[in-house]
Amino acid sequence: MMKNSKLIIAYSIILLLIIVSILTGYISLIDSSVSHFIQNLAVDFRLHNYLSIFSFIFSPLHTVILIAVLLLGLFILNKKKVLLYLIFSVTTIIIGTLLKYTVQRPRPSDLIDGYSFPSLHTLILFVAIFVLLALYNKGIVKVISVIVIISMMCSRIYLNAHFFSDTLSSLIIVHLVFLCVNKILEKYTIY
Repeated sequence: MMKNSKLIIAYSIILLLIIVSILTGYISLIDSSVSHFIQNLAVDFRLHNYLSIFSFIFSPLHTVILIAVLLLGLFILNKKKVLLYLIFSVTTIIIGTLLKYTVQRPRPSDLIDGYSFPSLHTLILFVAIFVLLALYNKGIVKVISVIVIISMMCSRIYLNAHFFSDTLSSLIIVHLVFLCVNKILEKYTIY
């Protein structure tokens, strides 16, 4: 329990530092360096189609539907866990959306509407992975999950929809919200 409290504090500080770095422009060098690296990697390995299709398949709407299906499966298999993952999923998506409209960071490309921070594609997919791992927490699923989330991060950066710090922050937000919701529910022994 104490470990989770320290992790919550650490994630909160890191997220705050990233937001301040975005607002002040100090993170631009890191974002552009990662973007340049991914652009070159995608060209060298001919990943354009893979990254484009991947980003479409796991769009926020598609992934929210996937989360609903996974939550239904969790309800059928483990009713005790479903409340945690339902509250976590809804809370994370709301927080991500609120941050997007609060920070209002412009996207890397003027051709794409909306705001950049955080990446909702990455955030919602990571939520789905958390729910999937609650259903089936095996080594192969963990390995595939890492590949999937890295692919999403790279696709969003490659397509100039997000900066690296947007995608990284999405991962931090998801884990932070999970830890907080879990801690609150444990405290009040709701599940």
